[in-house]
Amino acid sequence: MSFPPRLIFRLAVLMLAFQVNVSAATNPTRLMVDLSTKPDAVMLSAFDLCIVDSDAKVDLEAQQSLGNKMLARVNVLEIRPNSAAARAARTVGIPLQTGPRPGHVRLDATHPHWVPLVVYEIVQDAAEKGFDGFVLTGLSQLSLSAERAACLQVIAELHRVYPDKQLVIEGALDLAAESRLALDGVLFLGGKEPERDQQLREVKRLGLLPLVVEYATPEITQQEIATRTQHFRALGAVPFFTTPDLAGLHLGPLQEVTRQVLVIHSGPASESFTARVLQGSLEWLGYQVRYWQAPATGTLDWKSQAAHASAVIVDASLQTQPSHQTGLLALATHLKGQHLPLLLTAAPWGNADEFTAWAHLLGLRGSGESMTVAKGAVIREIEHAWLQESGAVRPRTRGFRDLQAPAGARVILSVKAGAQFDQAFLATWGGVWMDAQAAEVGPQLQPIPFLNTWLGKAAQAPVMDMTSQNGRRLMVPVISSEGFTRQTSLQGLPIAAESMTERILSRYSLPFTAAVCEGDLRSTNPGLDARDSLRYEAAARDLFALPQVHAASASRTRPADWATSQEMEREVAGSMAYIHRHLLPPGRQVELMLWPEGNSPTQAAVAFSRRMGVENMQPVRPTRWLAHTAPPAPLMWGQAESLRPLAPGHRRAGPLNASEFIFEAEVAEQQRWLAPLHVSLSFEDATSEASLWEVERVLDWCASRPLHAMSAAHHARLVRDAAQTRIFSQGSGHWIIVNAGHARTLRLPASSGVPDLNRCIGIVGYTVRGEDLYIHTQGRRRTELVLSLDGSPDHLRLASSSGSVRYLESGHRRALIQVADLRPVELAFEGIQPGAVCQIFTTEQPQFIMADAQGRVEVTVPGQSTFRLQVLPPQQAAMR
Repeated sequence: MSFPPRLIFRLAVLMLAFQVNVSAATNPTRLMVDLSTKPDAVMLSAFDLCIVDSDAKVDLEAQQSLGNKMLARVNVLEIRPNSAAARAARTVGIPLQTGPRPGHVRLDATHPHWVPLVVYEIVQDAAEKGFDGFVLTGLSQLSLSAERAACLQVIAELHRVYPDKQLVIEGALDLAAESRLALDGVLFLGGKEPERDQQLREVKRLGLLPLVVEYATPEITQQEIATRTQHFRALGAVPFFTTPDLAGLHLGPLQEVTRQVLVIHSGPASESFTARVLQGSLEWLGYQVRYWQAPATGTLDWKSQAAHASAVIVDASLQTQPSHQTGLLALATHLKGQHLPLLLTAAPWGNADEFTAWAHLLGLRGSGESMTVAKGAVIREIEHAWLQESGAVRPRTRGFRDLQAPAGARVILSVKAGAQFDQAFLATWGGVWMDAQAAEVGPQLQPIPFLNTWLGKAAQAPVMDMTSQNGRRLMVPVISSEGFTRQTSLQGLPIAAESMTERILSRYSLPFTAAVCEGDLRSTNPGLDARDSLRYEAAARDLFALPQVHAASASRTRPADWATSQEMEREVAGSMAYIHRHLLPPGRQVELMLWPEGNSPTQAAVAFSRRMGVENMQPVRPTRWLAHTAPPAPLMWGQAESLRPLAPGHRRAGPLNASEFIFEAEVAEQQRWLAPLHVSLSFEDATSEASLWEVERVLDWCASRPLHAMSAAHHARLVRDAAQTRIFSQGSGHWIIVNAGHARTLRLPASSGVPDLNRCIGIVGYTVRGEDLYIHTQGRRRTELVLSLDGSPDHLRLASSSGSVRYLESGHRRALIQVADLRPVELAFEGIQPGAVCQIFTTEQPQFIMADAQGRVEVTVPGQSTFRLQVLPPQQAAMR
């Protein structure tokens, strides 16, 4: 007696399920149903079983490369009248009846040619597109016995013709009982609970997989979803929560971690309190800042703006109008009801009556009135652990108000001068931080701990780190175009570009990004002689001929004001085309648009460069704060295609001062990594022996530090990818991360635990630095992170690397790794038994190295190489 292969497979799976501990099932099937015309590709990537319309525009190969199963939902009864299936039906004489859906006709299932039409025309079209299986819908509408018999025949024939495809029917439980050997599952859309639960049990009893789509409203709470998910999984079903339109709105059970802060301000966003003091810290915590300029007149239509916000900041720049009060109070009431934090960085009220309303809502005390303080102000209360600068703190009285925190609030900074002004405090609804001088002289408090506590420490979910890779701080060397044609005082009187090439670029094996301005090289910019253009172009060709130099454009003329420039496309696209055609060696291309310093481009210019497929970056000089320690600087500006990565550096305006640069870089290195080490140079730095010596000192210091060098274009892609990363929570300590793979470092508090490499997917190692845990990924489009208290102590893992790393093979005691860098790559591995012997194949002859007392080995391999690392068993190590 022989059994069908599919039945044997199911029996094997069931036997295995009984042998495996239930607690080990950490990765339940993630179902997604999206019947929209163009499903969200990123959202689909987070799931491993996706059901889409057979005509949907979706990149199946990209999803299947992640291991996803893509099923096409096919209606076997209703088709479009102008489709190929309709034409085939007319050819074989199948009647086309009026269907219940507009724009569709209904097939006669009793016709003898209906079965081959479904199998070899309707379903075959989906099969030829590359779907992994089919969900047959419309079967539950059949009632005649002849129609039912035809459906059973369709299911059997599809199983015979497509044995490698998964086959699911929608509803039609009566058909499932007779077709169970040909089916893989049954899909239920909505339905009444008692009846549906019984149907799910019946499907499970038949040995099929029950899939259930639960309809819900967007207001459903996570607790309700968790309760319903537990109920469905107890029945053996795979649940998915969405709205009845099935248009791709994902409500659960996988929960997306949203981190968007809405800032309500007036005037230029770049001059706001949030932009100057808070944005860099919010980015470091993993949040995206979205600015909304309040209208000068009229009411605030806040509902659409705050729809996806995780928190709201009322910025100090906001010029509140009486017409704003109703909207602001309604927004604050909404946030309080939804337990979303609100931060006031200035008073949103304008008179005593308005303050009364705010005080009633938020529990504020005092009169809220602004007061002038001449002298006698003292610090009443302060959180010393959160001070930005150590030492004595002077009270700041500008913007002093008679304002006290609600009862039970945590007061961080309070000043007393007759009246009491609680300048910074945290309450159940959010908090207040009113420091009118912070944007000018620097904040008195550290923004990161204040904001982290204000946000409810929601940043405990993973954050895409933009400052490091493979356990080392990033170094991004950039040479801006200014001074390219300058005559130098060096021997032979070379121009600055020639001396930079000879003295710097050809000597240091670093991924320099050098920008040139077309107007300089063509000698069309003011003050240049056209007879020198050939020399300038020859210097540029010599520069870009070096393999470590990456090409960037600084536009055609470096416009002083991009908003008034009449030739934006010529400035951007034209300059890139000129560099590509006249200056670059074959096979090389322009990688970056480096916006000139101090000239912020328009959103249209940034979006235009992105449409060309070229990244962009803006160097930013550090703000001169009166305080010694500045708050973290922003690393990006704008959203979506107008996103502009920023490059804040330690270099001050004017000639390069190596001592000052090194001092500030060393201080930053000792603290948290808040930004990459941007080494911002210009061709003006190569005009004299003294300036070249300063450049060499900076680069020699960089060469002596454990840094990970990266080109500016690569880092711009990393920043963009980090901003677009989607993170989903599957449970406590379990996350799904979806991105393009450029951002490859996850950051969490070190107290969160460590990755369990036996259960993670796409994680190769981690390192702990101070209070932070840095997790190294393989750069896959989908990464699965599972944390535990102990992790996998005996699992070989990457601790750090000075170059890019690609894992070709990975195991508990071995790894096959490909590295790439301009210099020899230094790597460190952990998770090895102390004293164990490791075998390293970098050539035909193996090398042997012993792990130290911490179970760590350090190796150095050639810059472009593939090597194998094997931890030898004790017996084999002894034989060696």
